[in-house]
Amino acid sequence: MKRLTENILILIVVMFLITSVMGFVLDRPVLISYAYSKSMTPTINKGDLFFINPLSKGGNVGDIIVFHRKDGWTVHRIFAVTDLGYITKGDNNVATDQQDGKYPPVKRGDVIGKVITVGNHPLVVRGGGALIESARSKLTNVYMVAMILLLGAFFTFSGGGKSRKHGRKKRFLKIHTRTIYAAISVGIVAGFIFVTVASWGTLAFAYSSTLAGGQREGWYLPGSTFEKNLSIENRAVYPFHYFIESRSDRVTILNEKRFNIKGKASHEILMKVSVPKDTRIYREEIVVRSYPAILPESIVASMYNLNPYLPLLLYTVELAAILLVFYYLAEIANWEAIRIRIRRRSLLSRIVGDG
Repeated sequence: MKRLTENILILIVVMFLITSVMGFVLDRPVLISYAYSKSMTPTINKGDLFFINPLSKGGNVGDIIVFHRKDGWTVHRIFAVTDLGYITKGDNNVATDQQDGKYPPVKRGDVIGKVITVGNHPLVVRGGGALIESARSKLTNVYMVAMILLLGAFFTFSGGGKSRKHGRKKRFLKIHTRTIYAAISVGIVAGFIFVTVASWGTLAFAYSSTLAGGQREGWYLPGSTFEKNLSIENRAVYPFHYFIESRSDRVTILNEKRFNIKGKASHEILMKVSVPKDTRIYREEIVVRSYPAILPESIVASMYNLNPYLPLLLYTVELAAILLVFYYLAEIANWEAIRIRIRRRSLLSRIVGDG
């Protein structure tokens, strides 16, 4: 019975890890999320964690759904169902989201699931989301994924052993070589993701829209246009695929938005800037994302067009496959395990009890 309980606990943890990584890669909630505002108070307060049923994407009046709209992911209740879609409303809001035409009706395809309820009350963890937000403010998404993966390796692969000698019960922490290899593999994959995302950034430049345009460098007449060059340098020794995009509709990139840069080389970006008529200082940013050229650029580009994080999933699968092949070729599973005598109970034993 105790073994069954441990397996169920491990299964739950693994499911949480998989969905957490999926949520990170897809940049969307999968099984859990939390409220960012007070629009659903008191049903779901700001900072409350709630659970999502991703298999139920339809809904009736009164259901609480999670959906995407132009300003991000939202959790609101269905107020009415029309031919054009769902009319939604926060329990704490006076008007519906669609009043005054601010938002269009929610289409079924924009719904990713319904909030799980128990007895007509949503299943929430009060303040759980606030703790997550506090942690995320101190850690980047990459660090969070690395911690999740390492925690998963610990729960999934670590095990404790027991032996009896002279009628006395002794406890050992038995670390299999496959556990050590799993931890090292997780570190390699997490390190790769961290290094890749850490290389992302922005190129920025500023200019002034002023009636004194042309009198100083960076001063331009309102309504005029000018061209600007920026350089991207690959400081690594290995070639990378680069993808760039402007954060402003005032900037038009004139050359290719995706390209390959060899190691220790650079690439020039040519842009045309349309100067606004309002006279003030403007700052423009060009988003730069790069991926190691160990996968064909066409494949990386097709995934990037869906979501910039999706290519990381391909790299993770490729690295995992390489590590798995090495695991079997080296017959690591047959290597001798490490046994460490301990006096305290293992973490899993303390969670599930001695039974």
